[in-house]
Amino acid sequence: MHPTPLSYVHDLILILKTHQKYIPMKRFRLQRFLALALILAFAVSVRTATAQDGADMSAKEIINANIEATGGLKAWRSVKDLSVVAEIGIELPGMGALLINLESINIFPGYGYTSIEVAEAPAAIPAEQINQKAYYTPLEGWVEGAAGRQDMNSLSPQQRTQFQRSSPKNELDYLAYADSMLIRLDDRDLEGKSVFAIDVVTDGVSSTMLYDKESFLMVAQEAETPAGPAITYMSEFMEVDGLMFPGKTSVNMGGQNQVITFKSIEVNSSVTPSSLATKAGVKKMVAPE
Repeated sequence: MHPTPLSYVHDLILILKTHQKYIPMKRFRLQRFLALALILAFAVSVRTATAQDGADMSAKEIINANIEATGGLKAWRSVKDLSVVAEIGIELPGMGALLINLESINIFPGYGYTSIEVAEAPAAIPAEQINQKAYYTPLEGWVEGAAGRQDMNSLSPQQRTQFQRSSPKNELDYLAYADSMLIRLDDRDLEGKSVFAIDVVTDGVSSTMLYDKESFLMVAQEAETPAGPAITYMSEFMEVDGLMFPGKTSVNMGGQNQVITFKSIEVNSSVTPSSLATKAGVKKMVAPE
């Protein structure tokens, strides 16, 4: 998912590959963790909805129910901008804690800025190799890190969708998908609760979203990664201006866990393209006439 999803930084695999000369591969799969978590971090859920069996519901009907349960279609479509501050925490076995500050701001559609900065890291991980920022408008975009600045157009479609968002909630985009891209799978049991399972194909990549059958909240998402299967859990939901967001997501992959804690979420804070350009250090913004 793209939460999104917000304006995400370039695939951090490219950043953290640099560290392989510092850190044993077996211990340090952080590059895959961060890239996956940034894709999945902002999957949105929940407000209590009327419980129903849902046996005859299609994938799109379940997605519509999630949208209504988390604030409603009209409210979500009225979101013009979304700002998020979060902390990414990973415990590296034998090394200590890695804490990363994430700030992401999006104006829908077409404008975004993301900053990632190391707050705390083991001595073996150079902060300057992880710190990164990304910026885009409808006409230009770039990602900047230790290796310099890279044009966003040079990235793959999958990489670009990690930080270019067309809407504040992934399910809004799914409504426009062809039925063949949204497949309802057999219901599952997740930690003692029955959940709907929907397979979603985005840019040729498949993932499975799990929605609680009573509340229609998204409780988890499964995805295949280069390192194997990964699952993201959503919890500690918060209400912001009548819309529901997860306050915490936890990504488990290969037995290693990464926690993303959302410190603040702002909706329609009147951020402008010009203010984003200033934040990104852009002297002259390129925008449509």
